[in-house]
Amino acid sequence: MSQSFSNKVTQMQILIKSLGIVLALIAVVYMLRPDMAKRLMLFFQKGRRIYFALAAVFFIGARDCRYPLVIFICGIVFMLEGFLIFSFGPKRTSPILEWSREQSEGLFQFVGLILGAVGVATFLSA
Repeated sequence: MSQSFSNKVTQMQILIKSLGIVLALIAVVYMLRPDMAKRLMLFFQKGRRIYFALAAVFFIGARDCRYPLVIFICGIVFMLEGFLIFSFGPKRTSPILEWSREQSEGLFQFVGLILGAVGVATFLSA
């Protein structure tokens, strides 16, 4: 009747698995609809604080996961993204985003593959 600690799924694991699914779904959008991915980039530029929140979730939840190092590294990546976007400010990030939105659809599909791999790794590591 009592589950051992190793078999118990925590709320943080469920949250991190959910984030992995969201990342994988965003990757599918990047691969199938690169034009929509270009519009998503504008949303993520404006929501720069979301990166810090995601990093905190990954840092806090890492100890409850099957492969904590993978989750911790994802947290570091989100923290660095948030820090760079925050520290560069809109004046510096806008030209970078404009340049990236002008790139080919193939590049967005490649980025989608990478994001999909991160999403799947996050889901499986939680």
